[in-house]
Amino acid sequence: MTGHEEPNEVEADFVAKFPPDAGHLAHELWRDLAHLHYNWKNYRALYGSSPETIELLNSTASTFFALLDGILFHDIVLAIARLQDPPRSVGRDNASLARLVALLERHVEPSLYTAWSDQLRAIQTYCEPLRTIRNRIVAHSDLEMALVYHDEPPQGLSRAWIEGALKQLRDLNGAIERHFRGSSTSHEHVISQFNAEALIFALKAACEHERCREREFAEKYGLRTSNT
Repeated sequence: MTGHEEPNEVEADFVAKFPPDAGHLAHELWRDLAHLHYNWKNYRALYGSSPETIELLNSTASTFFALLDGILFHDIVLAIARLQDPPRSVGRDNASLARLVALLERHVEPSLYTAWSDQLRAIQTYCEPLRTIRNRIVAHSDLEMALVYHDEPPQGLSRAWIEGALKQLRDLNGAIERHFRGSSTSHEHVISQFNAEALIFALKAACEHERCREREFAEKYGLRTSNT
């Protein structure tokens, strides 16, 4: 791929270059992976960039940003879990990488299908702690977890662990995309003009403006301020 492509052009390219029964699913998973990386980038900008940013969020709307922390993180957990779900569950087909790999089996060399299957199994093994959290805390309210008396609570998911999961998902999806489209998308570099970094910039500007007003008022009436 070269240059900028409109969303409908990207989808048309997937449909044209993938086998007839897999193009739309491959495109949907490509979109899901891009959305997941965009959410993760926003989460890292807000809650994992610097202590100064955390202080800024707490000083402007601490309750809201604490709520948003949980919402964003839960959405990221669900998105990762959905991408590596089995082809079918509870009697219904899933839009997952496992289903895509299964559909592509008869369209690629056995060695390539084996390599993709091995990558998929590695992802599923790596993501076992995340599935536990998804099934018992995020998607369902496990009674023992809710009442906090389970002997073995799920382990937490560090930022480094999430980064590892994202890399494995990118590697598998990228290998499949590269085989059929000739190149792969760098989802880790997803960009958007109106993102969390833009919000942080606006909050910093607003706080600085307020400090300037306080200083001007203090100088006018000979008062002391908290930032002098």
